[in-house]
Amino acid sequence: MTIRVLQTGLDPDLIDFTSPDFARFENLTYESLRRANDDNVAGLRAAGFDVDNILIDFGITAIDVIAAAINRKRYDAVLIGAGVRLVASNTLLFEALVNLVHDRLPEARFVFNSAAGSTPDDIFRWFDGPDAAGPRR
Repeated sequence: MTIRVLQTGLDPDLIDFTSPDFARFENLTYESLRRANDDNVAGLRAAGFDVDNILIDFGITAIDVIAAAINRKRYDAVLIGAGVRLVASNTLLFEALVNLVHDRLPEARFVFNSAAGSTPDDIFRWFDGPDAAGPRR
């Protein structure tokens, strides 16, 4: 079994990087976020994981988009990006995503990255590798 990873976060095209919510993240720009996102997906795939990257809006359709994805495919790990988790105005979106995933994928592990470019290492905290029988804990 190949570990399936859902990486989700805010679509960089929709973020106002000059707003106080996002300006506080040092050196965060459209380009740096897009590059980190693409690099994370490439890193996970290079490590052998089956990864889907689904970028979402600020809540207008986000829950429906993620619900449709997890109805189509079972994920073993779900990574929710910092723009959803760490921005206070996105708390309701974060809660809704966590509750949706917990309800529909109770065996999935939530994985939170500690920096924009660290996703593959973060997945390895919970899984020994892409062919692991399941999570470590």
